[in-house]
Amino acid sequence: MSAALSGLLLALLPLPLTLPACLIDLRSRIIPDGLNLGLLGLGLAVAAWRDGSGAAPLALAQAILAYGLFYGLRALHARATGRIGLGLGDVKFIAAATAWTGLAGLPVLILAASLSALAAVGALALAGRPAGRDTALPFGPFLALGLHVGLAVMALGLDADRVVGAIG
Repeated sequence: MSAALSGLLLALLPLPLTLPACLIDLRSRIIPDGLNLGLLGLGLAVAAWRDGSGAAPLALAQAILAYGLFYGLRALHARATGRIGLGLGDVKFIAAATAWTGLAGLPVLILAASLSALAAVGALALAGRPAGRDTALPFGPFLALGLHVGLAVMALGLDADRVVGAIG
């Protein structure tokens, strides 16, 4: 089996956790801690399996850094607008996903999530249900898609900076 094919199969490994996270977020507007912890734990295990036992602590450190960054962005947005724009479940999901992609894959994850969310908003508008400033859109499904896209980009050996630069 080629490295790209095994990497693409690995990109599907989080699906048993990301799919229920999507469905629950769509229905209840939350991503359960258990799913986020499972995603983190599996990501750390895969990092250790893929890159050796020293990779898991590095993946954990990167996940913690991503959590701090997005928690800070969440707080800044709330302070500036008086509204919560990113749920804590989303912040935890981003951290857990970073254990899979590393910080280098985070821009692809966020770009794919953001573009797919914008496409959904556009689809709502075309369907006659335009989204306004107060429209709440669960972001978990888009983050899950972003994770799988990020893992696929890594599996195909594409440079994340070039992918983001080509799109952005």
